[in-house]
Amino acid sequence: MKRRIGILGATGSIGTQALDVVERHRDKFEVVFLTAHRNYEKLFSLARKFGVKRLGFSDPSLEIPSSGDFEIFRGVEGLVELVSNSGVDRILVATTGTVGIFPTIAAIRRGIDVALANKETLVSFGKVVMEELSNSKSMLIPVDSEHSAIFQLVEGRRDEVKRIILTASGGPFRTWTLQEMARARPEDALKHPTWNMGKKITIDSATMMNKALEIIEAYWLFGTKSIDVVIHPKSIVHSFVQLKDGVLLAHIGFPDMRIPIAYGLSYPERLEDVGKETHPYDLTALEFEKPDFERFPALRLAYEVLEKMGWYPAAMNAANEESVYMFLEGKIGFLDIVRIVEEVIRKMDEESPRDETLRDLLEVDRRARELARRIATL
Repeated sequence: MKRRIGILGATGSIGTQALDVVERHRDKFEVVFLTAHRNYEKLFSLARKFGVKRLGFSDPSLEIPSSGDFEIFRGVEGLVELVSNSGVDRILVATTGTVGIFPTIAAIRRGIDVALANKETLVSFGKVVMEELSNSKSMLIPVDSEHSAIFQLVEGRRDEVKRIILTASGGPFRTWTLQEMARARPEDALKHPTWNMGKKITIDSATMMNKALEIIEAYWLFGTKSIDVVIHPKSIVHSFVQLKDGVLLAHIGFPDMRIPIAYGLSYPERLEDVGKETHPYDLTALEFEKPDFERFPALRLAYEVLEKMGWYPAAMNAANEESVYMFLEGKIGFLDIVRIVEEVIRKMDEESPRDETLRDLLEVDRRARELARRIATL
């Protein structure tokens, strides 16, 4: 039988690559619904291609030309209704921002498996998600290339794991000085040397905040704070797991997001004809470097947040998201991104928010965004 799936964030980089996987394996999947934020033209086109009738838009105010071809759902409530009442077996959450938490929780409460490609859901709301999972039969399958790699490496041996080691490409500024980065423009930061991603995550790669967020994400997924980061420019080794006896396991493959996406959609089965095969002859001159916390302070901040947890990850994530958008808008400089995030956390620490319910963490998210915008104008 075909697996019935829904894709949230279908018009973005992850969503379109997921549909490419589905296109190659139409015998395995039936797409039941698709969602986007505002791009109705692209979503309509994709829906017609895959025979999808139910569509969602996270922007509730979006004006959409009338079309009798589709059933339209709007806003967060619409996304939750789509997930809850469409009879899907698995959803792919490939939205950006905190909106991903709502369909994720809806799916978990319905016992629907979640392939998660949205960092914010676990970084900001990890405690909430894990509590929901503990009372559900649904499974959370990570889609980030690094976390997908670890997920595969630790399966069946979690008790043997001593340390998780995330690999990072180093982004476009791996060899840049702080002085050079201070003059970096958005177009410089968007030139990722390895991956083809959306704008926000590409900027996060340039600051290495993406790896900072992945540290927090890995904690929730794998239940350990023993997490290291190593710079690996070729992005062929997607992560390492070190076992108690000293053995180092590596997940190796060409940098192609369709591979972890396909695994997230098909798990526990593996699909054929997804990405380029990797051969040992391809593994020449693999480089690994220690991260530079002075040039990339987001990593240092991540470990500080990892020790504190509580509301801190939600504040870090929200302040970073707002700062990235301000950088893309030309309102702040590149080095201001992490500076503002640190200042937001320091100022919020003085106010001492403490609770970790979904409502409280959403309020932390709101306050951190507001504070980041205010700091940028000072």
